[in-house]
Amino acid sequence: MFELLDNEELYFGDCKNCQAKCCDGREGIIFSQILLDEFENIYKNFPIVFIFGELNYAKPVVLLTNGKTLCPYNIDFKCTIYEQRPNVCKTYPLSANLDNQIYIDKDCPQITTIKDNTTPLSKDMKLSSYFQNDIFGIYQEKYIKTHYEFDILEKNDFKEVININSMAFYGYFGSHNSKYLEFHKSSLLNLNKYV
Repeated sequence: MFELLDNEELYFGDCKNCQAKCCDGREGIIFSQILLDEFENIYKNFPIVFIFGELNYAKPVVLLTNGKTLCPYNIDFKCTIYEQRPNVCKTYPLSANLDNQIYIDKDCPQITTIKDNTTPLSKDMKLSSYFQNDIFGIYQEKYIKTHYEFDILEKNDFKEVININSMAFYGYFGSHNSKYLEFHKSSLLNLNKYV
């Protein structure tokens, strides 16, 4: 569960000491919202699909698991596409947010207050240089840009393409076109990894 980063002095262990809880559909990991910048990097490996928020806006998300197993690119608890992984994986156990604050998943087994054999993560609400990521300060701006890219699409041009744990994910099949929608359509070939 993500919480707002606070003043606590935190350290990060080593992913090698963990059985990839953050990549496991059985732990509730299914999808993550994505930004326009990410489409080109992830469409070859992951399905880019849409969900509809409370106000019925189409939100692009990346499917990370089928809800029953690990991410298809996690073999022996190691990422096999490390350089092409989505931003959510690159920043974990931290998360950017619409309020431009940084959140942390304190349920991550590698978050600790012990200094020995760990990497400094945060102190006084500031990240160590190792965990810095440009997205933390500009997430809101990029989120809004992503929202407006798809705000013009009609809901009836979407069709359900997969349902995972009673949650529907949609593909766009209307006439509007953009490079992002092309990445989305190409990425749907990856759905076969999630059945």
